[in-house]
Amino acid sequence: MSKVLIVHTGWYRKSVKKMNQFSIEVIEKKYTFDKVEAPGAIELAALAKNRILKNKYIGVIFNGIVIRGETSHYDLISNETFRSIGILAENFYDIAVINNVICVENEDQLKERLEKNTKNNTKALMLLIDEKSC
Repeated sequence: MSKVLIVHTGWYRKSVKKMNQFSIEVIEKKYTFDKVEAPGAIELAALAKNRILKNKYIGVIFNGIVIRGETSHYDLISNETFRSIGILAENFYDIAVINNVICVENEDQLKERLEKNTKNNTKALMLLIDEKSC
């Protein structure tokens, strides 16, 4: 059976829960899934790699949120998270990987983007799975 992995952060639980629900609505129409929580965005790729090495997945979607604060922490976390997910996608090129970590300046931007971005990115995951299965 084909399975998708949803890896999400533990921060901003209420919003990430919505992200996961939007992803599940799209994924479960065609595939089964596993869901796993990383403590934060920086740990997403390493946790996914751990699970990929133990199980067979056809796709991975990363759901998380990074909101700018008053320090350079936002830039460091955003850059490293995107870099590590990109490296994971290159190393596991036979698996569809989509980064749905939303980086925003404030809660208003998050509200504007959460549903639309998550649904669009999950649909993109499904398309990428189809492309990689050819």
